[in-house]
Amino acid sequence: MAESRSLATGSFSFAIRTEGGDGVYIESIHNERVRAWSQLKTKKGRLKQGRFLAEGKRLVAELLNSAYEVDALLWDTGSDEVPFELREHPKTLNKWFELSPNAFAAVADTTTPQGVIAVAHIPHPAPTIGARCVLLDGIQDPGNVGTLLRTAEAFGYTAVCCGSQTVDPFAPKVVRASMGGMFRLDLYTEDSVTFIERWRRLHPTGRVAVAAAEGSDPCYEANLSGDLLVVIGSEAQGVSVEVRHLADMMTAIPMAGEAESLNAAVAGSVLLYESFRQSVDGNR
Repeated sequence: MAESRSLATGSFSFAIRTEGGDGVYIESIHNERVRAWSQLKTKKGRLKQGRFLAEGKRLVAELLNSAYEVDALLWDTGSDEVPFELREHPKTLNKWFELSPNAFAAVADTTTPQGVIAVAHIPHPAPTIGARCVLLDGIQDPGNVGTLLRTAEAFGYTAVCCGSQTVDPFAPKVVRASMGGMFRLDLYTEDSVTFIERWRRLHPTGRVAVAAAEGSDPCYEANLSGDLLVVIGSEAQGVSVEVRHLADMMTAIPMAGEAESLNAAVAGSVLLYESFRQSVDGNR
């Protein structure tokens, strides 16, 4: 086992491994780094620091193999050893921090952490928005947003905007629900109307399709191939009136049952798959 020595700096203390260790060991929950990392669980903290948290072995692996820049990798010394592919990844070189269970729990957002958290930079998306794009308008549930990010990437969309009244895409619950799909998207946070107008200027021949239960175009009859901006709203409110006025089509998902509407993530996933199917069929 590596030996350690304690250092005191101001109001907090930490220990540095002196032999056999891979990084800095931090024991106290009052450590300045621990306090800064724990603030990334809030939107205010993420905006201030330009960083976010990715928690769990699978999610960290997805992050390390993406274009995202990693700031630190945190390991709970009370948990199992970190897998070799994470420990030896080039992006983690000289960025290891070994945290006591209490310090790690102060940073973690889950009640049963998996023992590893990555701290990553929030990227700046490209100014040119992709032609196949999704806009989330007024979706507050983190699980729905994360699922839709994952689904958009799976069905060939290159960009997603979390528009007006939509939860921050870098919130911990959103990141976990995306299962790494968000790391392969250009992500925007912008007023919904402003984003639609900007997308139209870049893709003047493209169409804006709004998902709506009362829509006149069944999704399997609407033209969802080519340059397309799909707008998905919340289950309770749908998309805003201002956004509806900018739509080229109001697209519905026909249902046989008595349900008035589908969960936002489910409805959005059905629509995104249908657009993917049409695009694939059109290329054959």
